[in-house]
Amino acid sequence: MTPGPAMKPKSAPKPLPFDKLEQVYERLAEAIDQVGEANEAVFLAKLVMVLAHRAGEAVDFADCLKVAAEDLEKAPDRPVS
Repeated sequence: MTPGPAMKPKSAPKPLPFDKLEQVYERLAEAIDQVGEANEAVFLAKLVMVLAHRAGEAVDFADCLKVAAEDLEKAPDRPVS
C-alpha cells in the first residue's frame, strides 16, 4: 500500500544559512522603521500570518512561538478596563 498525502511525514524546510538570516534581520529592521513605531506590533503580526500561511503545515508554529519567546522578560500584567 502506497501512503497517501495525509500519511506522509512532515518535512521541515531547510534552515536559512546565517548570512541570509542576517539579511532577513536587516530588511525586517528597515521595514519596521518604514511602518513606524505605532504600526510595529500590527505589522509584525501580519508578517507572521503571511509567513505561517506560506510555510503551511511544514512548520510547527507552536514550536516557533516557544522558541521566539525564550529569554524574553515577562510582560507586566495589563490593567483591566
